[in-house]
Amino acid sequence: MLAKFQRFSFVLVLLGWVFPIQAEVLIQATPDNGLQPRLSVDSNGDVHLLYFKKRLNTPAAREGNLYYRQYNIEAGQFGLPVKVSSSAFAMQTFSIARASMAITDDGRVHVMWYYPRSAEFIYSRSNPERTAFEQQRSIVQNFREGIDAGGDVAAIGENVALIWGAGDLSAEDERTMFARFSHDSGANFSEEVMISNPDLGACACCSMAADYLDENELLVAYRSAIDGIGRHMQLLTISGAGEEISNAFYGTMSDLQQWEASYCPLSTNDIVRDATGQRWLVFETESRIVQMNLSYQGDIAKVAEAFTETRQKNPAIAVNKSGDRVIVWGEAISHARGGRMNIRVVDASGSDTDFQLDREIQIQDYSFPAAATLANGDFLVLH
Repeated sequence: MLAKFQRFSFVLVLLGWVFPIQAEVLIQATPDNGLQPRLSVDSNGDVHLLYFKKRLNTPAAREGNLYYRQYNIEAGQFGLPVKVSSSAFAMQTFSIARASMAITDDGRVHVMWYYPRSAEFIYSRSNPERTAFEQQRSIVQNFREGIDAGGDVAAIGENVALIWGAGDLSAEDERTMFARFSHDSGANFSEEVMISNPDLGACACCSMAADYLDENELLVAYRSAIDGIGRHMQLLTISGAGEEISNAFYGTMSDLQQWEASYCPLSTNDIVRDATGQRWLVFETESRIVQMNLSYQGDIAKVAEAFTETRQKNPAIAVNKSGDRVIVWGEAISHARGGRMNIRVVDASGSDTDFQLDREIQIQDYSFPAAATLANGDFLVLH
């Protein structure tokens, strides 16, 4: 089902006349009754979808496959599905083990996901035409102890980075982050290397987000586990990611990035790049969604109050060319519940718009929303 909501996002001045330009928020259910949608926009502005489809459409079913589709903006819908995973696998339900996707300039889609049966991370890439995916293969060999939550994949040009956390699940304060890098669009990958400070630990059941700042620098936003309780949102920048790592440093820690908890939050985060090259991060701190401008790390704030006194979780963000932002998340107590979907639309000046959902939308259990900007400046939100 498709819903459209209009609002004024910016104005066009032409021959002295001012014309309001309307951007729409298009809200759709994930195709195939799919779960855990991931949306990615390539350098051409095309929107790509990755999602998990259960083999049996029953509440108790967990086994299924990953599928890929490309959005057709003229038709207002996604194209035909392409199977990504070579074999079916069971969706992880006690940690955030979502699949991740990135696109290189040659058109290939790169996908990384967790395989619970053998406790390993799997990788596959498409052909440049995105009509088929290669046989899946295990991508982590040396540092695979305790891999549990979702890793992430980032791409720029022909460079691809695969990032994950590993280490003893009973000693989160000793877990660390690792990566492998490719400079030929995924044909070959480097050896596995440690990239994080082991003194900070790494949360075992939260996902992470990564993005290239340029061909030489990679940003990784992940949740630490300092002394087993410091579940802070760490901002790690790796220099030399294009060739050989030469430096790694952490950004300044603000109050809204800090979360003291003896339990695992089971949360996700999301990074998006706007038309000016600035990057925005959304994440959860103490059950509230936070947005952060990574180019000006002092620009950080809670997004909105909850519908009720419950948990806000699993945010996604999109920014169009005019600088308007859409942030979407779920609200529910349990991590297993998708919860009620909430959306905030912010204009380029950072002011809230009067956008409101006209109906209650429930996200499927074990799932979360996704957001992307279409080439015409409209927003697409999936649940």
